[in-house]
Amino acid sequence: MFGTMVEFYANNAGDPGDYYIGEKLNMSGGYMRRMDNPASDGSSLGCWTSSAGSVDVHYSSGIGNHFFYLAAEGTGAKTIGGRSHNGTTCNSDTFTGIGRDKAAAVWYRALSTYMTSTTTYSGARTATLQAAADLYGTNSQERYLVSKAWAAVSVGTALPDPGTGSPSPSPSASASSSPSPSPSPSTSTPSGNALTNGGFEQGTSGWTQSDDDITSSTLQGAHGGSWYAWMMGYGAPAVESLAQSNIAVPASGSPKLTFWLKVSTQESGSIAYDTLKVNVNGTALATYSNANASAGYVQRTVDLSAYKGKNVKLEFAGTEDAYLATVFLVDDVAIG
Repeated sequence: MFGTMVEFYANNAGDPGDYYIGEKLNMSGGYMRRMDNPASDGSSLGCWTSSAGSVDVHYSSGIGNHFFYLAAEGTGAKTIGGRSHNGTTCNSDTFTGIGRDKAAAVWYRALSTYMTSTTTYSGARTATLQAAADLYGTNSQERYLVSKAWAAVSVGTALPDPGTGSPSPSPSASASSSPSPSPSPSTSTPSGNALTNGGFEQGTSGWTQSDDDITSSTLQGAHGGSWYAWMMGYGAPAVESLAQSNIAVPASGSPKLTFWLKVSTQESGSIAYDTLKVNVNGTALATYSNANASAGYVQRTVDLSAYKGKNVKLEFAGTEDAYLATVFLVDDVAIG
């Protein structure tokens, strides 16, 4: 991969950059390997299979070569450096690439920061997705297209398409960037709510967050108003926290926590791989997971009778495993 990038960087008119390896060696086939189609040499693998680990490493490395080409250049026939290339895939998918410079940056960060001597192709996928998130954002097209390139060589599945934009950053505390006024209590913050800014319409006011979870991004939808909390969805190992402290739980009646939750996942089945816990004073009172996936928002209720008349800390704590993404959307949170 980096040898190819050096060739592009050298920009030698006598040997233009391309994705052919060893094309000057006068081999019978005209090259040692084509990164756009590694299997064309009759020995290299271009698609991952469960038996890839038993293949000579020089041949099984074709899977990574193929991924890199597709991440950089995308699918379809094109001429690069005066040579014909054809970005074929193992799943018949078609997509554009992120460009060779970005692909190289993602691979370099993944290799130098996250990969080890025992990293498998599945681990390489996780490493590059994290690297793409570091460089271009969790909900970037770059990260999405990296996942598409891996899926195109039969390693994992593509992440959900985040759309053409990027999520808005968390709102600033400055008056110049304040969000629109909060909608009516019936859609955002129920009356008698002990929480501050339960509908997130004042941005981060009242909340502490480990990441930029509170957003008005149009890539997802709020339950009420425009703002909501978008937690997880990395498709890589991650933890996140969204919390509010010093909440006065009512001393009378049957106090409860209510909130609206939407779960979207690439996981399948009933095993909880990715979770969102509702913690009160550090104790988990409820746990939701990829197994709770829903087409829309679902109202959730947690009994707070044990905390009558007390001041508490509420925390939404997300955890995601190393494979496949789950998104938890939280909105219109209330204690009363």
